[in-house]
Amino acid sequence: MGHCDDGDPAPQEVLREFWRLMHRQRLLLHRAFAKEEVHPGQGHCLRVLGPGDEITQSELADTMLLSRPTVTRLVQRMERAGLVARRTDPHDQRQTLVGLTEAGRVLQQRMEAVMTEYTDATLARLPENDRRQLARLLRSWRQFADEALAHHWSPRGSTR
Repeated sequence: MGHCDDGDPAPQEVLREFWRLMHRQRLLLHRAFAKEEVHPGQGHCLRVLGPGDEITQSELADTMLLSRPTVTRLVQRMERAGLVARRTDPHDQRQTLVGLTEAGRVLQQRMEAVMTEYTDATLARLPENDRRQLARLLRSWRQFADEALAHHWSPRGSTR
């Protein structure tokens, strides 16, 4: 089950290497974020909120691929720390808007520097052509995963 006959790695081997990479990436990110005393979830939230205006908590949860209750707890902690501000959406009273405070923007900029240091130590070391190919392959793999979710592993377990 290790390799196909033509020397091409079996999908299970590729998946094992991907999991090993994800574990190491998680360790590296935790250590990088710890330099700024930021939890990785907060770092991800800062990156999502950094480029733009306020977004709804629902949009934030969807973008971060987290449950709404998890994002609510995360945003509450960040609000207490003075990093984000929340307010009711004036156009839809059921929605809560979230945006960075000035302190949140300063921390977000510091986190961008941490992410640059992180990518310089890892991905940037790959030759440009390899990075392009890796990005293309990862997009394809993600698209196949999206198709599998839609057709084989729907929430009700049906196979359309």
